[in-house]
Parts: sequence; structure tokens; C-alpha cells
Amino acid sequence: MPGIEGFLVLVGVGLIVIFGVAEGRRSRTANKLRRQINDVADPLFYYQAINLQVLPVTLRAKPVKYWSSVIVITPGQLAFYWIKQSAAERVISFTPDQLRWFGRPKKYTTGNNTIWLHVELDGTWYRVEFLLSRGKMQELIRVLKQVATPEQVTAYRRRRPYIHYGPVPVQSAAQDIHGAWTLGASFDLYLMPVFLLLLDGARIRRTIVLETVQKVSAIKRLDQPRAAGLVRFEVNGEQLAFVVDQHEAFAEALVEATKRTLEDPVLWQRKKKKGVWDDDEFDE
Repeated sequence: MPGIEGFLVLVGVGLIVIFGVAEGRRSRTANKLRRQINDVADPLFYYQAINLQVLPVTLRAKPVKYWSSVIVITPGQLAFYWIKQSAAERVISFTPDQLRWFGRPKKYTTGNNTIWLHVELDGTWYRVEFLLSRGKMQELIRVLKQVATPEQVTAYRRRRPYIHYGPVPVQSAAQDIHGAWTLGASFDLYLMPVFLLLLDGARIRRTIVLETVQKVSAIKRLDQPRAAGLVRFEVNGEQLAFVVDQHEAFAEALVEATKRTLEDPVLWQRKKKKGVWDDDEFDE
């Protein structure tokens, strides 16, 4: 068996060498990209991210993953590049006014931390996710607060976990004077921390600010008791209703999300005791 063991050792060494060579090429590519960016701009933030995912928010989309990537933030643009061995390919870029929300789903942990960015770009809603070390994540948050709107900074400080639900398929519904429901067009609903999105596939049909949502209720159809239930609410006095599978769960999520938009942002204390810091101490 020594022969097989020796062969496996050689294979392992070979894989390590191949991986090292590939990483070396990617590192040179990233350094070249940085020199090119520095020639035309003074970036607020430049760093190599881990496991970048870009997801058009639609039922039919699958996230595209880019393990080795670079994020670049200037006062006028946020750009993400996939670092190949021999080239840097821009994955997505957008201006600060196209950013709709940013937040970390979990409190800071040692090691790598996750952040999500929501972006509205050319009529499509995207969710961008990636990993950074704790120190770099804290630096990134400070930079994002420079380019984001005050409302987005306030939303970032809301208590976690942030509410995300969907996309889920729905149908619009209208009730006549006899209590019967007439169903209309089919589309998708997506709930995130500050908006409720109505989507036609990957295209944005309507964006509803959660602060305008009131009187949310989950109701069963008396005209068809075995049919899927409805979620009903008001938006600036407009009555809206949608047929939704698991309508009670969606209504509960919508109620919770609307409540959180009305809360004051969490006021993080300074140092409690030696070596112990609150979650967003370094974000201030």
C-alpha cells in the first residue's frame, strides 16, 4: 500500500501547487486592477471579497457566485469585479442613488461576516451578498454610511433579524358588495426591510414603502373556503389584496416589517466593560 499512499501524497502536493499558482495569478490581477483604479480615482474602499453572490430577485433566478472578487467604492460608484487568473471582469456596478438598502443579517462574529446590499438597476431589483473579515466589514460599513442616504443609515440600525420573505407568487384580488372575490393578474411579491416589491419576473412592477402600509390582515375566502387565503392592507388609503399561499405567515412577516420601520434606531452604548463591545460599536 505504500505505493498508493505515495501517489496520494503526490496528488495532494500537485493540487496545492496548482492552487498556489492560480491564487498568485489572481493576486497579480487584483493588484493590476487596483493600479488602474488608482490612476483614475481615489477609492474610498478597495478590498478583495469572498464568495460574492449577485441575485436578481425573482422566483426563477439562481444566485451567481464569484469566489474571488473585489469591491471598489468611490464617491460616485460601487463596483464589483470577478478576479480571474488573467483578467478582472466587472460583475455589477451602480451609483449611490441606485442603492436601496444595506445590512448585515447577523451580529458581528469572529472570522468572516456577511452583508447584503439591495440595488435597483435598470428596472431590476438585485441582492448582492459577500463576505469580509470583521475589521474590513466595519471599515466597509463606515464607507457605506458616507455614500448612503440618511434613511438607509437609519434602516441599517434597526434591530435584527431583518425581514426578508419571498419572492412568492400571488394574484391581485378585488371584493364585490356581496363578498365574492375576483382574481386579477398574477405576479410575485417580495418583502424586504424597507419595501414591498411587486415583480413581473425580474422586472419591478411597483415599489411600496413599508412606512405607508397599514391595517394588515390575513383573511380566508368565505366564497371559496378551500382556496388560498388573502393578505389585505392599505397604502395611503388605497385598498390592496392579494391571494397568497401561506397567507397568514406572509401577513405576520409584513406586520413585523412595518412595525420595525416605525421604531427608533437602536442607540448603541459605548464600551460596557473591558473587552466587551456592543454589536455596532465600530460602525458609529
